[in-house]
Amino acid sequence: MKTRLILIYTLLLTTACGFHLRGSQLNGFDISNLYINSSSAPRLTKEVKSQLIGLNKSLASSSQGAAYIITLKDERFEKSVLSVSAKTGKVEEYQIVLNVEFNAAYPDGSSIIENDRVRVTRDFIFDENDVLGKFSEEGLLEDDLIRSAASKVLRRLQALLPDTK
Repeated sequence: MKTRLILIYTLLLTTACGFHLRGSQLNGFDISNLYINSSSAPRLTKEVKSQLIGLNKSLASSSQGAAYIITLKDERFEKSVLSVSAKTGKVEEYQIVLNVEFNAAYPDGSSIIENDRVRVTRDFIFDENDVLGKFSEEGLLEDDLIRSAASKVLRRLQALLPDTK
C-alpha cells in the first residue's frame, strides 16, 4: 500500500512539472518512396531501411519509381587509443569512430545533398584480463554506432528534403 502511494505521488509530481517522454524524433518524417542505394555501406543501408520500415514508410524497388535516391557510401570504422596506463604503458581506453557519407538526388540525377558526412563516436575501456569480452563489447558498440548513424542520416534527410505529400 505504501509503495503504491509513493508511485502515485511520483507520477503526479512528474506530470505536474510538465515532464513527458519525447518519443521518436522521426515521427514527423513525411517522406516516402525513397530508393536506398548502397555503394559501400551495407550495414548502414540495412539499418536505414529497417528504421524506415519501422516508421511505415514505403521504399522504392528501383530508382525509376522513387521520389528521391539516397546513396549511402564510405562506411568506415576507425579505432584509436584514448588513454594508456602510466604504470604499465598498456592501452586502457579506446575510441571507435564511424564515418559515413551520403548523397540525395532526384531520379533525373540532379543533386540535392552532396557528400554530406555523419560522424558518430563511442569510447570503451579495455581490460587485457577480459580480452574476449571486450571484443564482443566492441562488436556491440559498432552495432550501436550503425543505429545512431542511421538515425542521424534520417534526421538530416527529414530536415533537408522537401516533403512528398
